[in-house]
Amino acid sequence: MAKTDKELVEATLGGENQAFAVIIERYQRLVFSIIYHYMGSRDEVEDLAQEVFLKVFRSLGTFDTERSMKSWVSRITANTCLDEMRKAHRRRTSLFSDLALADGERIEHFFTQFNQPHQLTEVEVEELFGLLEKVMGHLNKKDKMAFVLRELDGLEYPEIAEVLETTELAARIRVSRAKKRLHEELHRILYSQGNLTDG
Repeated sequence: MAKTDKELVEATLGGENQAFAVIIERYQRLVFSIIYHYMGSRDEVEDLAQEVFLKVFRSLGTFDTERSMKSWVSRITANTCLDEMRKAHRRRTSLFSDLALADGERIEHFFTQFNQPHQLTEVEVEELFGLLEKVMGHLNKKDKMAFVLRELDGLEYPEIAEVLETTELAARIRVSRAKKRLHEELHRILYSQGNLTDG
């Protein structure tokens, strides 16, 4: 029978290195996903993931085993991403107008098929995420993280609130605000480039 998170933490603190390897295995997919969706670059995933798990290991003695380890690991991952963004001072595009016409055409193509996801190929889905990440770069950092955690990584609002160290209501507001901004800006890109008409 698989050990609980609490048992794995206690075993790790007791000197069982293999127990921490199980923690990594259990949460690496979540950590990789948050980093990739937030940072928008595969190149950074492995290095930042190693940094995250190093922080997890060093902080394990302070973890309250009565709480959710998923939320705790997510919070460490989120903070690592936020710190990296602050250090880098970079955004994927400086202005929405920097998106090429071809980007707008691809966004339109995906949106026409959005209600029929089975029609999208794996390559098209990857492109769609790439385009969304460009626009997501303009969101407030914590709004973007809330959106990533909820819409791309599937965390529940109480978990998001714990990750961002805020209230559940504030987490809901951040996600809602991010979705509204993304919808407005994607709509603006499509119509401003003459791909669609309001009529």
